Amino acid sequence: MRNVRHTLAVVVATVTTAALAGCSADPANLPMPSDLTRHGYPLTVEFTNALNLPAGAKVSFDGAAVGTVRSIDLRDGAVAVGVEVDDGIAIPADSTATVTQDTVLGDAYIKIDRPGADANNAALNPNSRIGRDHTVSPAPLEDTLAVLANFLGTGSVQRLEQTIGKVNAALPPTTDGVRKVAGTLAADVRSLAADTTDLDRMLTSADDFTQVVIRHAPDLENILSPHAMKLWANLRLLIANIGILLPSVGSVYTGGNWLVPMINSLADTLDSASSTGVGFADTGASLQHFLQTTLMPLLSKPSVDVTSLVTADGSEHLDDVANLLRMLGAVR
Repeated sequence: MRNVRHTLAVVVATVTTAALAGCSADPANLPMPSDLTRHGYPLTVEFTNALNLPAGAKVSFDGAAVGTVRSIDLRDGAVAVGVEVDDGIAIPADSTATVTQDTVLGDAYIKIDRPGADANNAALNPNSRIGRDHTVSPAPLEDTLAVLANFLGTGSVQRLEQTIGKVNAALPPTTDGVRKVAGTLAADVRSLAADTTDLDRMLTSADDFTQVVIRHAPDLENILSPHAMKLWANLRLLIANIGILLPSVGSVYTGGNWLVPMINSLADTLDSASSTGVGFADTGASLQHFLQTTLMPLLSKPSVDVTSLVTADGSEHLDDVANLLRMLGAVR
Protein backbone atom coordinates (compact mmCIF):
# COMPACT_ATOMS: atom_id res chain seq x y z
CA MET A 1 0.00 0.00 0.00
CA ARG A 2 2.85 2.31 0.81
CA ASN A 3 4.47 1.57 -2.55
CA VAL A 4 1.23 2.33 -4.39
CA ARG A 5 0.96 5.71 -2.71
CA HIS A 6 4.60 6.53 -3.46
CA THR A 7 4.14 5.55 -7.09
CA LEU A 8 0.98 7.73 -7.40
CA ALA A 9 2.80 10.73 -5.89
CA VAL A 10 5.66 10.32 -8.33
CA VAL A 11 3.23 10.19 -11.29
CA VAL A 12 1.37 13.29 -10.14
CA ALA A 13 4.63 15.20 -9.65
CA THR A 14 5.85 14.08 -13.05
CA VAL A 15 2.65 15.18 -14.80
CA THR A 16 2.65 18.52 -13.00
CA THR A 17 6.29 19.14 -13.87
CA ALA A 18 5.65 18.30 -17.53
CA ALA A 19 2.65 20.62 -17.66
CA LEU A 20 4.59 23.49 -16.18
CA ALA A 21 7.55 22.82 -18.47
CA GLY A 22 5.30 22.82 -21.55
CA CYS A 23 3.65 26.14 -20.68
CA SER A 24 5.13 29.58 -20.03
CA ALA A 25 3.49 32.22 -17.82
CA ASP A 26 4.04 35.92 -18.71
CA PRO A 27 3.39 38.21 -15.71
CA ALA A 28 2.49 41.03 -18.08
CA ASN A 29 -0.45 38.99 -19.36
CA LEU A 30 -1.80 38.28 -15.94
CA PRO A 31 -4.94 40.32 -15.16
CA MET A 32 -4.73 43.05 -12.55
CA PRO A 33 -6.65 42.30 -9.36
CA SER A 34 -9.05 45.16 -10.05
CA ASP A 35 -9.78 43.81 -13.53
CA LEU A 36 -11.01 40.42 -12.35
CA THR A 37 -14.56 41.71 -11.97
CA ARG A 38 -14.64 43.88 -15.14
CA HIS A 39 -16.88 42.91 -18.02
CA GLY A 40 -16.95 44.88 -21.25
CA TYR A 41 -16.67 44.92 -25.02
CA PRO A 42 -13.42 45.00 -27.06
CA LEU A 43 -12.10 47.92 -29.15
CA THR A 44 -8.89 48.42 -31.12
CA VAL A 45 -6.94 51.66 -30.95
CA GLU A 46 -4.12 52.17 -33.49
CA PHE A 47 -1.02 54.30 -32.78
CA THR A 48 2.13 54.99 -34.76
CA ASN A 49 3.98 54.03 -31.58
CA ALA A 50 2.92 53.19 -28.05
CA LEU A 51 6.36 53.37 -26.37
CA ASN A 52 6.14 52.08 -22.80
CA LEU A 53 2.37 51.55 -22.66
CA PRO A 54 1.97 48.35 -20.62
CA ALA A 55 -0.71 45.71 -20.88
CA GLY A 56 -3.18 46.28 -18.10
CA ALA A 57 -2.95 50.09 -18.34
CA LYS A 58 -6.16 51.93 -17.74
CA VAL A 59 -8.37 53.55 -20.39
CA SER A 60 -9.80 56.95 -19.42
CA PHE A 61 -12.87 58.67 -20.87
CA ASP A 62 -14.41 61.89 -19.54
CA GLY A 63 -11.90 61.80 -16.69
CA ALA A 64 -12.95 58.36 -15.42
CA ALA A 65 -11.38 54.93 -15.87
CA VAL A 66 -13.65 53.01 -18.23
CA GLY A 67 -11.49 50.15 -19.43
CA THR A 68 -8.19 48.28 -19.57
CA VAL A 69 -5.50 47.60 -22.16
CA ARG A 70 -5.63 43.87 -22.94
CA SER A 71 -3.07 43.44 -25.72
CA ILE A 72 -0.45 45.30 -27.76
CA ASP A 73 0.41 43.98 -31.24
CA LEU A 74 2.08 45.16 -34.44
CA ARG A 75 -0.36 45.16 -37.35
CA ASP A 76 0.06 46.69 -40.83
CA GLY A 77 2.85 49.04 -39.74
CA ALA A 78 0.94 50.32 -36.71
CA VAL A 79 0.63 49.46 -33.04
CA ALA A 80 -2.77 47.86 -32.50
CA VAL A 81 -3.76 48.24 -28.86
CA GLY A 82 -6.65 46.02 -27.83
CA VAL A 83 -8.73 47.54 -25.05
CA GLU A 84 -11.78 46.39 -23.19
CA VAL A 85 -14.36 49.06 -22.38
CA ASP A 86 -16.86 48.60 -19.59
CA ASP A 87 -20.40 47.71 -20.56
CA GLY A 88 -22.72 50.69 -20.64
CA ILE A 89 -19.97 53.14 -21.71
CA ALA A 90 -20.71 54.61 -25.17
CA ILE A 91 -17.60 55.89 -26.97
CA PRO A 92 -18.45 58.32 -29.84
CA ALA A 93 -17.22 57.19 -33.25
CA ASP A 94 -15.11 60.32 -33.95
CA SER A 95 -13.34 60.29 -30.58
CA THR A 96 -9.58 60.82 -30.38
CA ALA A 97 -7.21 58.71 -28.28
CA THR A 98 -3.88 59.75 -26.76
CA VAL A 99 -1.19 57.88 -24.89
CA THR A 100 -0.40 60.18 -21.98
CA GLN A 101 1.02 60.34 -18.45
CA ASP A 102 -0.20 62.33 -15.47
CA THR A 103 3.40 63.01 -14.40
CA VAL A 104 6.81 62.66 -16.02
CA LEU A 105 7.47 59.40 -14.21
CA GLY A 106 3.84 58.30 -13.99
CA ASP A 107 2.28 55.26 -15.63
CA ALA A 108 1.22 55.65 -19.24
CA TYR A 109 -2.43 55.13 -20.11
CA ILE A 110 -4.89 55.79 -22.95
CA LYS A 111 -7.03 58.91 -22.74
CA ILE A 112 -10.08 59.10 -25.00
CA ASP A 113 -11.52 62.57 -25.74
CA ARG A 114 -14.96 63.40 -27.13
CA PRO A 115 -15.19 64.81 -30.68
CA GLY A 116 -16.43 68.28 -31.57
CA ALA A 117 -20.07 69.27 -31.58
CA ASP A 118 -20.36 68.89 -35.38
CA ALA A 119 -18.72 65.43 -35.50
CA ASN A 120 -20.28 62.01 -35.80
CA ASN A 121 -21.49 61.18 -32.30
CA ALA A 122 -22.68 57.65 -33.06
CA ALA A 123 -21.31 55.14 -30.53
CA LEU A 124 -18.60 52.64 -31.46
CA ASN A 125 -19.76 49.06 -31.75
CA PRO A 126 -17.85 46.14 -30.20
CA ASN A 127 -14.70 45.21 -32.16
CA SER A 128 -14.66 48.69 -33.76
CA ARG A 129 -11.42 50.53 -34.46
CA ILE A 130 -10.10 54.02 -33.73
CA GLY A 131 -7.66 54.64 -36.58
CA ARG A 132 -4.31 56.43 -36.59
CA ASP A 133 -5.96 59.57 -37.98
CA HIS A 134 -7.79 59.91 -34.65
CA THR A 135 -4.91 59.05 -32.28
CA VAL A 136 -1.91 60.95 -30.93
CA SER A 137 1.24 59.03 -30.06
CA PRO A 138 3.27 60.08 -27.02
CA ALA A 139 6.48 62.02 -27.26
CA PRO A 140 9.58 60.02 -26.28
CA LEU A 141 10.46 60.46 -22.62
CA GLU A 142 14.05 61.22 -23.62
CA ASP A 143 12.90 64.11 -25.82
CA THR A 144 10.71 65.45 -23.01
CA LEU A 145 13.60 65.32 -20.55
CA ALA A 146 15.91 66.95 -23.12
CA VAL A 147 13.45 69.82 -23.64
CA LEU A 148 13.07 70.19 -19.88
CA ALA A 149 16.85 70.21 -19.40
CA ASN A 150 17.24 72.76 -22.18
CA PHE A 151 14.55 74.94 -20.59
CA LEU A 152 16.19 74.79 -17.18
CA GLY A 153 19.78 75.10 -18.39
CA THR A 154 19.56 77.98 -20.86
CA GLY A 155 18.36 80.70 -18.54
CA SER A 156 14.70 80.48 -19.53
CA VAL A 157 13.65 80.28 -15.89
CA GLN A 158 15.69 83.37 -15.07
CA ARG A 159 14.21 85.24 -18.03
CA LEU A 160 10.73 84.17 -16.97
CA GLU A 161 11.49 85.43 -13.47
CA GLN A 162 12.71 88.75 -14.87
CA THR A 163 9.56 89.04 -17.01
CA ILE A 164 7.36 88.41 -13.99
CA GLY A 165 9.36 91.00 -12.04
CA LYS A 166 8.83 93.59 -14.79
CA VAL A 167 5.10 92.84 -14.83
CA ASN A 168 4.96 93.24 -11.06
CA ALA A 169 6.85 96.52 -11.28
CA ALA A 170 4.48 97.83 -13.96
CA LEU A 171 1.34 96.95 -12.01
CA PRO A 172 0.15 99.00 -9.03
CA PRO A 173 1.50 97.82 -5.66
CA THR A 174 -1.93 97.38 -4.08
CA THR A 175 -4.83 95.09 -4.88
CA ASP A 176 -7.17 98.06 -5.24
CA GLY A 177 -4.86 99.60 -7.84
CA VAL A 178 -4.75 96.37 -9.84
CA ARG A 179 -8.53 96.12 -9.60
CA LYS A 180 -8.81 99.69 -10.92
CA VAL A 181 -6.53 98.90 -13.87
CA ALA A 182 -8.55 95.77 -14.61
CA GLY A 183 -11.78 97.79 -14.42
CA THR A 184 -10.40 100.37 -16.87
CA LEU A 185 -9.32 97.60 -19.24
CA ALA A 186 -12.74 95.98 -18.99
CA ALA A 187 -14.42 99.34 -19.75
CA ASP A 188 -12.18 99.78 -22.79
CA VAL A 189 -12.99 96.29 -24.02
CA ARG A 190 -16.72 96.91 -23.55
CA SER A 191 -16.41 100.22 -25.41
CA LEU A 192 -14.56 98.48 -28.22
CA ALA A 193 -17.23 95.78 -28.35
CA ALA A 194 -19.97 98.45 -28.46
CA ASP A 195 -18.29 100.22 -31.39
CA THR A 196 -17.95 97.24 -33.66
CA THR A 197 -20.13 99.06 -36.20
CA ASP A 198 -17.47 101.77 -36.56
CA LEU A 199 -14.79 99.10 -36.86
CA ASP A 200 -16.81 97.37 -39.57
CA ARG A 201 -17.21 100.69 -41.37
CA MET A 202 -13.47 101.33 -41.14
CA LEU A 203 -12.64 97.86 -42.43
CA THR A 204 -15.17 98.26 -45.23
CA SER A 205 -13.61 101.59 -46.22
CA ALA A 206 -10.16 100.02 -46.18
CA ASP A 207 -11.44 97.20 -48.39
CA ASP A 208 -13.04 99.68 -50.81
CA PHE A 209 -9.80 101.66 -50.97
CA THR A 210 -7.90 98.45 -51.67
CA GLN A 211 -10.29 97.58 -54.48
CA VAL A 212 -9.83 101.07 -56.00
CA VAL A 213 -6.05 100.67 -55.83
CA ILE A 214 -6.32 97.26 -57.51
CA ARG A 215 -8.49 98.69 -60.30
CA HIS A 216 -5.99 101.53 -60.90
CA ALA A 217 -2.93 99.32 -60.60
CA PRO A 218 -1.85 99.96 -64.26
CA ASP A 219 -2.05 103.74 -63.70
CA LEU A 220 -0.03 103.45 -60.49
CA GLU A 221 2.58 101.35 -62.26
CA ASN A 222 2.81 104.02 -64.98
CA ILE A 223 3.13 106.80 -62.38
CA LEU A 224 5.89 104.91 -60.56
CA SER A 225 7.74 103.84 -63.72
CA PRO A 226 11.33 105.08 -64.38
CA HIS A 227 10.07 107.44 -67.12
CA ALA A 228 7.57 108.98 -64.72
CA MET A 229 10.26 109.30 -62.06
CA LYS A 230 12.32 111.38 -64.48
CA LEU A 231 9.26 113.55 -65.15
CA TRP A 232 8.72 114.09 -61.42
CA ALA A 233 12.38 115.03 -60.99
CA ASN A 234 12.16 117.64 -63.77
CA LEU A 235 8.88 118.92 -62.35
CA ARG A 236 10.57 119.34 -58.98
CA LEU A 237 13.27 121.50 -60.58
CA LEU A 238 10.63 123.53 -62.43
CA ILE A 239 8.69 124.21 -59.26
CA ALA A 240 11.90 125.14 -57.46
CA ASN A 241 12.72 127.70 -60.17
CA ILE A 242 9.17 129.06 -60.07
CA GLY A 243 9.62 129.44 -56.34
CA ILE A 244 12.67 131.58 -57.00
CA LEU A 245 10.86 133.62 -59.66
CA LEU A 246 7.72 134.37 -57.66
CA PRO A 247 9.44 136.52 -55.01
CA SER A 248 11.01 138.56 -57.82
CA VAL A 249 7.63 139.09 -59.43
CA GLY A 250 6.21 139.93 -56.07
CA SER A 251 8.86 142.58 -55.54
CA VAL A 252 7.56 144.40 -58.62
CA TYR A 253 4.16 144.68 -56.99
CA THR A 254 5.47 145.56 -53.55
CA GLY A 255 8.04 148.00 -54.96
CA GLY A 256 5.73 149.54 -57.58
CA ASN A 257 4.63 152.42 -55.38
CA TRP A 258 6.27 154.82 -57.83
CA LEU A 259 3.48 154.02 -60.31
CA VAL A 260 0.82 155.39 -57.98
CA PRO A 261 1.45 159.13 -58.71
CA MET A 262 1.53 158.51 -62.45
CA ILE A 263 -1.73 156.56 -62.33
CA ASN A 264 -3.31 159.31 -60.20
CA SER A 265 -2.10 161.94 -62.69
CA LEU A 266 -3.51 159.92 -65.55
CA ALA A 267 -6.83 159.69 -63.71
CA ASP A 268 -6.83 163.48 -63.18
CA THR A 269 -6.08 163.99 -66.85
CA LEU A 270 -8.98 161.82 -67.85
CA ASP A 271 -11.23 163.68 -65.42
CA SER A 272 -10.10 167.03 -66.89
CA ALA A 273 -10.69 165.77 -70.40
CA SER A 274 -14.15 164.56 -69.53
CA SER A 275 -14.99 167.86 -67.74
CA THR A 276 -13.97 169.96 -70.79
CA GLY A 277 -16.21 167.95 -73.08
CA VAL A 278 -13.36 166.13 -74.85
CA GLY A 279 -14.45 162.58 -75.60
CA PHE A 280 -12.50 159.60 -74.43
CA ALA A 281 -12.07 158.57 -78.00
CA ASP A 282 -10.28 161.88 -78.78
CA THR A 283 -8.21 161.51 -75.63
CA GLY A 284 -7.21 158.02 -76.67
CA ALA A 285 -6.24 159.23 -80.13
CA SER A 286 -4.20 162.11 -78.66
CA LEU A 287 -2.50 159.77 -76.27
CA GLN A 288 -1.70 157.38 -79.09
CA HIS A 289 -0.28 160.25 -81.17
CA PHE A 290 1.85 161.39 -78.22
CA LEU A 291 3.20 157.93 -77.69
CA GLN A 292 3.98 157.34 -81.36
CA THR A 293 5.45 160.75 -82.18
CA THR A 294 7.15 161.77 -78.94
CA LEU A 295 7.58 159.14 -76.29
CA MET A 296 8.50 156.13 -78.43
CA PRO A 297 11.07 158.04 -80.57
CA LEU A 298 12.62 159.42 -77.38
CA LEU A 299 12.89 155.94 -75.89
CA SER A 300 14.34 154.49 -79.08
CA LYS A 301 16.78 157.39 -79.64
CA PRO A 302 17.08 159.69 -76.66
CA SER A 303 17.68 163.31 -77.84
CA VAL A 304 16.52 166.85 -77.06
CA ASP A 305 15.82 169.66 -79.55
CA VAL A 306 16.79 172.96 -77.94
CA THR A 307 15.04 175.81 -79.72
CA SER A 308 15.99 178.72 -77.50
CA LEU A 309 18.43 179.63 -74.74
CA VAL A 310 17.70 183.01 -73.16
CA THR A 311 19.63 184.44 -70.21
CA ALA A 312 18.22 186.61 -67.44
CA ASP A 313 18.89 189.82 -69.33
CA GLY A 314 16.84 188.58 -72.30
CA SER A 315 19.72 187.93 -74.73
CA GLU A 316 19.72 184.85 -76.99
CA HIS A 317 22.78 182.59 -76.62
CA LEU A 318 21.62 179.50 -78.55
CA ASP A 319 24.14 179.93 -81.35
CA ASP A 320 27.04 180.43 -78.95
CA VAL A 321 26.15 177.31 -76.99
CA ALA A 322 25.72 175.33 -80.20
CA ASN A 323 29.19 176.37 -81.40
CA LEU A 324 30.67 175.40 -78.02
CA LEU A 325 28.99 172.00 -78.04
CA ARG A 326 30.05 171.47 -81.64
CA MET A 327 33.70 172.19 -80.69
CA LEU A 328 33.38 169.69 -77.86
CA GLY A 329 31.93 167.09 -80.24
CA ALA A 330 28.63 166.84 -78.45
CA VAL A 331 26.59 167.95 -81.47
CA ARG A 332 27.09 167.96 -85.15
